[in-house]
Amino acid sequence: MTNGVSWVRSGANRLTVPQRIILLTLVLAGTAVALFVIVVRGLPGAPTAMTLPWVLWAAAFAVSEIFPVHVQVNRDAHTFSVSDLFMAAGMVLATPGDLVTAQVVGVAAALALHRRQRGLKLAFNTALFALTASVAVTLFSALSAPLPATWSWLAALVAVVGATLVGNAGIFAVMSISEGRADTQAFVAMCALTVPAAVAAAAVGLLVARTAVHDAAALALLALPTIGIVVAYRAYTGAREQQDNLRLLHEVTSLLHAGDTQAALGDFLDSVRSAFRAEMAELVLVGTDGTTVSRSREGAGSVVMAPLEDTEEHDRLLRLATASGALITRSGNGHGAALESYAAGHGLKDAVAAALRTEDRVHGLLLVGGRIGDVTTFTSRDLALLDTFARHVATSLERGRLEENLRQVTDLKEQLRHQALHDPLTGLPNRTLFLDRVRHAVAGAARTQVFPAVLYLDLDGFKPVNDTYGHEAGDVLLRTVADRLRGCLRPSDTAARMGGDEFVILLGGPIDRLGIARVVDRIRTQLDVPVLLGEDVVATVGASIGVALGDEGVDADTLVRHADVAMYAAKRSGGHDFVVHDATLDSSTPSRTDASAELAQAIRNGDLRTVYQPLIDLRTGVAIGAEALVRWEHPVDGLRSPDQFITLAEDTGLITQIGALVLDAACTEAAGWVRRFPEREDLLVTVNLSARQVADDAIVDQVRTALTTSGLEPSRLVLEITETVLMQDRQAAAATLWRLKGLGVRIAIDDFGTGYSSLAYLRRFPLDMLKVAREFVDGLGRDAHDDVITRAIVELARTLGLLTVAEGIETLQQSETVAALGCDIAQGFLFSEPVEADAVGAVLAGTWTSPLGARWTGSAGELTTA
Repeated sequence: MTNGVSWVRSGANRLTVPQRIILLTLVLAGTAVALFVIVVRGLPGAPTAMTLPWVLWAAAFAVSEIFPVHVQVNRDAHTFSVSDLFMAAGMVLATPGDLVTAQVVGVAAALALHRRQRGLKLAFNTALFALTASVAVTLFSALSAPLPATWSWLAALVAVVGATLVGNAGIFAVMSISEGRADTQAFVAMCALTVPAAVAAAAVGLLVARTAVHDAAALALLALPTIGIVVAYRAYTGAREQQDNLRLLHEVTSLLHAGDTQAALGDFLDSVRSAFRAEMAELVLVGTDGTTVSRSREGAGSVVMAPLEDTEEHDRLLRLATASGALITRSGNGHGAALESYAAGHGLKDAVAAALRTEDRVHGLLLVGGRIGDVTTFTSRDLALLDTFARHVATSLERGRLEENLRQVTDLKEQLRHQALHDPLTGLPNRTLFLDRVRHAVAGAARTQVFPAVLYLDLDGFKPVNDTYGHEAGDVLLRTVADRLRGCLRPSDTAARMGGDEFVILLGGPIDRLGIARVVDRIRTQLDVPVLLGEDVVATVGASIGVALGDEGVDADTLVRHADVAMYAAKRSGGHDFVVHDATLDSSTPSRTDASAELAQAIRNGDLRTVYQPLIDLRTGVAIGAEALVRWEHPVDGLRSPDQFITLAEDTGLITQIGALVLDAACTEAAGWVRRFPEREDLLVTVNLSARQVADDAIVDQVRTALTTSGLEPSRLVLEITETVLMQDRQAAAATLWRLKGLGVRIAIDDFGTGYSSLAYLRRFPLDMLKVAREFVDGLGRDAHDDVITRAIVELARTLGLLTVAEGIETLQQSETVAALGCDIAQGFLFSEPVEADAVGAVLAGTWTSPLGARWTGSAGELTTA
C-alpha cells in the first residue's frame, strides 16, 4: 500500500481545496461504510480461516505502519508497508469483517499515535484504508469462489492489486485537487512503482499463510532465510547510504571554496537542502562584525549573509547545540523542545540543527527543517549526518579563515615590498630601485656597448610653493610633476624620485645628445603647464637638469654622481638649459664638494639647531614628550629642512657629527623636562639614528655618555632606526641594537612599512615601538590600501606587545581614525609643528598655543582651536 499526500494551497471557483478534499474524504468514507455493511459483514471466512482475535491482526497492521519502507521520488514520498503482506495472509487466515476492522483500527492508531497525523489528513487516510480493505476482501471472496482451493492465492493477489489501484486512485484524486490539474502520467508512474511492491508483499504473506495452514512448524525454516535476507539488505543499504553520505559531504562542502561567496553559499545551502530532502536549509555565522544568516527555502529566493537583527532565538539554539552537539525535534527533552518551537514558528513540521565547531571556536549553526513528504521525518541517522556536515563545514570555514589571513599577510608583505622600492608620495621608483636599475643597465652595456644616460632634475621654485601654500600643496605639485615625467618617457625608461624636489631619469641606450635634447624639451614643455594646487591656486616650476652619458669604465654610482654634478652646474648657470657632464665639471663645479664643506662649516658654527615635535598620548590627549629634529639655519636660504641636507650628510659622513649633536641636545632638554615635571613618569624623547651611526662601533658609548652627562633616565630615551638601516647588515645591526638595549633605552622602527618590511626582523631585533609612516596616515579614509596597511601594522604591533606611533597627523579625522585603530601615540601638525626647545615645557604643561591655532587646555590635554 502506498500512502503519500501533498497538501498545498490552490484557488478554486466555488470550493476551496480543503473543502474539496473534505468532500472527497466523505465520499471515500461513505463508500467504505456502505461496502462494509452491505457486502463485507456478511461474507464468510475462507475454509482455512483460524479463530484468532481481531486485536492481534490490528496490532500486526499497526506494526506494519510503524516500520514502513520509504522511497523518495522527487517531492513525493512513497511508503511501502508490509500491510499488504498481512492483508493477503488475513484473507486466508481471518474472517473478512474482522480483517477490515483490524486494518482500519490498527492503521488509524499508528497514524495518530506514531506519525501524529491529525484532522483532515488522518480522516482521509483512515477512510482510504477502510475502502481499500473492503475492496480487497470483496474481490477475494468473489474471485476465489469459482477457483479450486489450490488457486485461491491467485484471487488474493488480484484482490491486493485491485485494492492498490483503488488506493492509488484516491491519492491521485487528492493530488489533482491540490495541484489544480490531473496528470495521468503521474498516476501511471505511481502504479508502476506500487503495484509490483504490493504483489511482492502479498506473495510473501500468502506463502506464510499457506505454510501456517499446512505445516506451522515450517515457519521457523522460512524465518531463517528471511532474516538473513533482511540483515544482508540492511547491511547493503547501510553501506550504500554511508557511501552516498561521504560523496554528498565532499560535494557539498567543496561548494564553500567557490570563488563567488554569494553564489557559493546559495549553492551550498541548496545542496544541503537537497541532501536532506528538506524544505529549508539555514546557515547562521557568528563573526566579529555581527551575526549573519543565509537561507535556502523551497519556493523562495536565497538569502545570503543577511545581518541577523534579532539573534535571541538563534543564540539559544546555538548554545544548546554547542552543549549537546546537535538537536532534533521530537527528542523528548528540553533541547528538542527549543528546536520544536523554532520549527513551528517557521512553518516547518520538523527540524535538525548542529553547531559549527572547531577546537578553538564556534562558527555558527547549520539548521535543516521541513522533511519533504508527509510520511517521513528526520531520524537519528539524519542527526548524525548533519553533525558530520557541520564539523566539516566548520573545518572548511576555519581553513578559509586561515587562508584569508594568510592571503592578507601575503598581500601586506607584497604591499610593503612595493613600498620599500617606491616613493609613497608619487608612486615612482625610489633611490634604491633606481640605483638597482642603473646597475643593471650599466652591466648590460658592458656586454652590448649600448650605454644608457641619466638625467638629474632639481625643481626650481618648489620651496616657495611649499612654504607659501603648505605641505599639501607641495605634495600635489610633486605628484603632478611625477605624472608628467612618466608621460615624457618610453616604457623602457625609468623616472624616480630621489627625495625632496629631486628627480632622476634613466634613459635606455642607444641615446645621444640629440635624443636627450628631445626628452628635455618634452619635460620643459610639461613643466611650463601651470599646476592647479587648489581652488584658485596655480603654480609653475622649472628644473635644473644635469645629464651624464654612460661610457666604458663608468659604473652606476659614478654615472648618477656625474649627473648630480652636472645638475649643480646647470643650477649655477640659471637652469635654463641642461648641462652634460664632462671632466672639467669635477674641478669647476662646487656641487657636493662645496656643499659638504658648507655643511661642515655650519656644524662648526652652530648653525644646526634641534627642534622638537610633541608626541601625544591618544588615550589621554596629553603631550608625553617630543621627537628631536634637526634644522639648518642657512645664512642665505634661511631655515633648511632635513630633506635638503640629510642625504648629503649621509653621503659625506657628516651625519655622525649631526647625530651626536642632536642626541646630546635631546637628552639635555628631556632631562630638564623631567626636573620640571617630576611627577610625570611618561615623559620621553625620541632621536633618529642614521645608518652610519648604527654601523659606528662608537654609537653605544656616545649614547651612554649623553645619558650620563644629561642625567636622563635611559628608559626615557627612544632611538629611532629605519627599516633600511636594519636590512643593510642585519647581523651587525642586531648586535648594535642589543648593546643599546642593554643601556636601558628603547628602540623604535621609524616609517614602518616604507622600507624592506621583513616581518621576520620584528622578532630578531629588540624593538619597543613601531612608527606608522606619514604616507599611510595621509591616505586614511581616502585610500583603502592605506586603511588596510595601517590597521595591519597596529594589530601586528599589539600582538607583539609593541607601542605604535602615528606620524603626520594633520586632520581631526586622521587623529580619530588612528585612535580608533588602537594607536598609542601620535604626532603631527594637528597637534603642533616642530617647536623650539624653550616651547616644549609649555606644551607639556598644557599652556602652549600653536601658531596653527591648536591649543592644549589643562592637564587633560583637550585639543581645541583658537
